[in-house]
Order: sequence, then C-alpha cells, then structure tokens
Amino acid sequence: MKRTSRTLFLILVPALLLALFLGRAGAAQRVPGWWDPDGVGSGSDWHYRVPVTLGATSSANATAKVDVDFAALMVQLGISGSFDPNSVRVVRPGGSIAAVQEYNDAIYAGASDSTNTRGEVRWIVEDGGAPTYYVYFDVTQNGSKSANPQTPINGNFEQSASGTQLPAGWASATRSNSAYDLAVRPSETISVTDGTATLNNPFTTDGTPQTGSFSYLMGARSNNEPTTGAAQPNTAVLSRTFTVPASNPGNFTINWRVEGWDAESYDNLTVTISGNTTTTVVGNALASYTTIPNAPNIGGGQARNNSAGFGQYNGFDMSTGGTHQNGMTVAQHGQPWWNRSVSLAAHAGQTVTLTIAANNTQGYRTWFHIDNVEWSVIAGTLGSAEGYGVAVTGPAGSQPPGKVLTVSATVDAKPTAASNPVTADLINGSGTAVASAVRLYNDGTHGDATANDAVWTNNGSDAANPTYTMPLSSGSSSGWILRVYARDASTSTQGQAGMVHRNGQGTALVLANWWSIDEGTFSVDAAAVGVTKAMTIISDGVGASNYKAVPGAQLRYCVTIGNSGTASAGTVLATDSLPSDLTYVAGSLVSGSNCASAATAEDDDAAGSDETDPIGASFAGSTITISRASLPTATSFAVLYRVTVR
Repeated sequence: MKRTSRTLFLILVPALLLALFLGRAGAAQRVPGWWDPDGVGSGSDWHYRVPVTLGATSSANATAKVDVDFAALMVQLGISGSFDPNSVRVVRPGGSIAAVQEYNDAIYAGASDSTNTRGEVRWIVEDGGAPTYYVYFDVTQNGSKSANPQTPINGNFEQSASGTQLPAGWASATRSNSAYDLAVRPSETISVTDGTATLNNPFTTDGTPQTGSFSYLMGARSNNEPTTGAAQPNTAVLSRTFTVPASNPGNFTINWRVEGWDAESYDNLTVTISGNTTTTVVGNALASYTTIPNAPNIGGGQARNNSAGFGQYNGFDMSTGGTHQNGMTVAQHGQPWWNRSVSLAAHAGQTVTLTIAANNTQGYRTWFHIDNVEWSVIAGTLGSAEGYGVAVTGPAGSQPPGKVLTVSATVDAKPTAASNPVTADLINGSGTAVASAVRLYNDGTHGDATANDAVWTNNGSDAANPTYTMPLSSGSSSGWILRVYARDASTSTQGQAGMVHRNGQGTALVLANWWSIDEGTFSVDAAAVGVTKAMTIISDGVGASNYKAVPGAQLRYCVTIGNSGTASAGTVLATDSLPSDLTYVAGSLVSGSNCASAATAEDDDAAGSDETDPIGASFAGSTITISRASLPTATSFAVLYRVTVR
C-alpha cells in the first residue's frame, strides 16, 4: 500500500486588529466620587481628603467633632507645601457639602493650640447610622481657596472677629443699654475700676478664653452699670436655636467665667434651654451657687470680715478675710472657668431655644465670659488621607494595525503641575515600556473636545508627543498596560514631583502606590487560524464499493481553513506538497465555504480572477497552493482536489 499522508504548510500574513479592554480600577473608583463644588478645572479644585467615620449611635442633628493634624496627613500623602486653612471642607457621605460646619485651628485636642497646620473640625450631622464623612483640604500651591461659606456652629466663637455683637451661627444678641458689653473678645488682661466698690479696686482681670482665641463677653465690664433704681433682668442676651437629635440626644455643655464686685441677688447669669419644657442650666433657681456660681459673690448683703457678699472682687463664698463660708474651694479673687453639662433627653427631637442672659442691677460691675457651648457631641474616627484620582477611559474597541492609539483619561481634580501635568506610559505584555511620558492635553486640541474640563487626551496629532502605533508583531498578546499619571503643584517627599502617595505603600510608579495614577489593561487580539484535511477514496478500479487506496485508486482531499480568533487574519497562504506516490488530477481544484458545498472551479494556474474571488487555488510542480486575501473571525472555507495513487 502506498503512502497517502502529506505535510501542509500554512503561512499567515497578519493584518491584526487591536482590541482594547481597559479597566477602571484606578484611584477615582471610590464611593462617593470626588467632591468638586463647581466642576473639575473650574474655580477651586480640592486635591486631598481624609475619611471620618462616626459611631453607630450617631444620629441626625448631633455635633460631630474630630481633631485633624493636616501636617501628619500630608506626610501620609508624601507631599509638602503650604497648608491652606481656608481649604477645609466637610462633605457628606453622598457627596454634598455639610450645611453647618467649621474648622478651628486655634483649638486642638480640647486645648488652645498655636500650630496652624492642625485643629478641630466640627459639623452638624445630617446622616444617621454609622456614616463616613470626608474632610477635604489642600495646599496653596494648588490655588488658594476662599473662606468656607457654610454656616458655622461657632459655640466657641472662633468664627467671628473681635468686637462682633452677633456671632455667626447665633440668632440674636441684644442689650438694654449700649453701655453694657455684648461682644466677641480676644484674649486680654485689663485693669477694671468699679465706680462704687472700695475693696480690690481697681483689679487686673483675666479675659483669656477657656480655649482658642476668642470668648464672648456680656454684662458690665467696660462701663459702670447705668443708673436705674430697679433690677434689670436680661440686660444683655445672647440666644440661638438648635435641634436636638431624636435618638441619642446626649448632653448640652457650657463654660463660663464670672467677674466683678456684685452678688447673685443683684447681678447674675442665667442659661436656659426652652422647648416643650424649660431646662435651667445656670441660674438662681438651681440653689447651688457653690457648684454652679452665676455671680462674683454669694448672697444679698455686703461682704464683711466674717461674711460673704458684694463689694469685693470675686469673693465667691468668702469673707473679706478670705475664709470660705459655704464650702467652696476656689481661691479668693480667683477667675476660674466653670462648666455645666445637662442631659438633653427631655428635649429629644425638638428644636429648642438657648438663652444666655446677663442680669445686672445698678451699683457694682459684673460681667461674664462664655466659651465652648456645645450639644450632642459625638467623636469621629479619622482614617488615612486620600488623594485625587485619575481614571483611564480610552482607547476602547478595536484598532487596526498602524493606527496611532488615542488615549484619554479623566481626573478628579485639576492637575496643577507647571508642565505636562498629565502623561501616559504604554507597557507591553512583557513589561517593557514601548512609549513613555506621552503628554495628554486638556486645551481643546489633540482630540480633546472641551478645554479645561476633566478629560485629558492625546490622539497622536502632535509629532512631538505622539501616542503609540501597535506593530503587527504584537498579536496574540495580553497584559498590556496603559498607565496615566496626573500631577499637581505640591512637592513630593517620595521623589516624584506632584504625585500623591498612598499611605504605607512603596514608591514604584504603579497604581498600587499612588492615588494620582490609573492603569488600563488591554490585550492585542489576533487571528487563530486552523487547518484540517480530510481524505475520501472515490474509486480504486477494482470494485464498486469498499474502495482501497491501491495503485490506480483516485482520492479526494478537502482542506478546510478557519479563523476562530477574535481578529481578522490578513492573507492566508497554505501549501500542500504531494509525495511521489500521488499524482494530481488536472482541473480538479474547486472551492467553497465547506467540503460539502465546494463547487467553484479553480483552474490550475496561479493567474486570473479566480485567484482573488476571494479564494485562490493552483497547482505547480508537485504543490497545491491555497490563498485568501483576508479571513474574518468566525469564518472558514474549503478547497477540494483529487489525486491518483501510483
């Protein structure tokens, strides 16, 4: 029996299509999206933030408080620059700005602080449960921000200038006579002379706030009390409203200092909270002067060597000889701050009115400082700082070979680096950078549709900064990476100018280590051409059936070529060399979509229109040659021919 097997050679001239599957696993993929009050590239853009998580017991209308060391956060981000205190903003979990909020850089960890890169952030909670808020901030190198326009809480009066009668966030501030003090005051130590007293007169008084830079002064310090002849309740009144959380209402707290020469029967401080009921926080009705003193002296008589009373400066419960009469321990003429905290349970869910009133009677001067008024306070837990992100958005879809790639990316905040703020690298499947530092544009050119928006593009139209042309040899590869970098105007402490580092990560310029990097992965698709060949004995010259491949027998071969790949193949060229024991049957070449339907005649020569219709087949010497100009994906064709066994 003769041999009938042969070797078939297939040659592909690839014209591969580039299909890109770009992921968006970059820094911009966070919830919520990056906050920007007026659109990226317009007005002010914020570049950094830190999450703050509130406890599960938090509820709407509570006062959230967290201490933030922005210098420490900048270390986490690997940046240096001039922290902008005006930039601090509190943003709700859904991405809108908190309606009532403030940042006080004069207070940190509950005490006065002079470090201008840290402070206390407060806001009124608008979201129940255990929400995560975000505190946004920036450095002046990225553009100075305007002062926060949101309403402050201002219970510590840090949000108002010295001399302000009605502090920001408060509802009203009234006085019965312009001679009375009613204003925000800075830290000050002044000598006060009373027009009536003979003891301790004049006296150097303490006007230092309990914390921070300011407190609120009310009563009669600057002037003697106006002549009246009768008691004057509510000579100076400061008030506001606030809503108590319906659940977990917490406490109301106020701090005050009393100073002067009169006693509580004539001059005193009252603090009340009024809703469905009235709670007296400070006042004569409490009958507890020794623990909640609301005047400089106790009682209604004049102070003497053996009794407490008016006429001496801050005698509290002491005789003029300095002996306590009612068990207090404060020093004679001392000027301490007092604190009172009361439950708000009786006012849960109510909008209440807070009234702070200085009540003065003509005679001896008395005044009060108010500071650190707060309610329903819950502490926030600070997370790690985050930076603005970039997200690769193109190329996408299929790209023919030889075409310059069009690259595009969106950026959360305006990149403010002086030159080439957004660039891209292209890394092939072997990890080799085939294009580096390709500049992207946001100026309405180079494929960018709108200048100064969030989209940065390069379509290869700039010869000095072209993007990459995929070579034909890149077929059938995966793991390509398009890496985009966005840089701001900060100085990097990690050796990468303008880049924002992820806390605790390495320094290699990859997505895992930097907030302002995104990576889009893609593969280069290729044709997957396969060949099968089937043989049928159609006669043997001996019998009418059950043919054998004996000399003189005629065989029919069907060669099927298909493309199961995801990209079209270019010219497909296959050759089949006949061995010496087979003889080609002239004029037997036919082609078609499959073996069963192949009926298109192909002459034996390699010329003529039959070679490009689109299948070509010819015979020369001892070789069958099969060709097709292009072979789309999921397409196959067949060529049949006959031979005789020698």
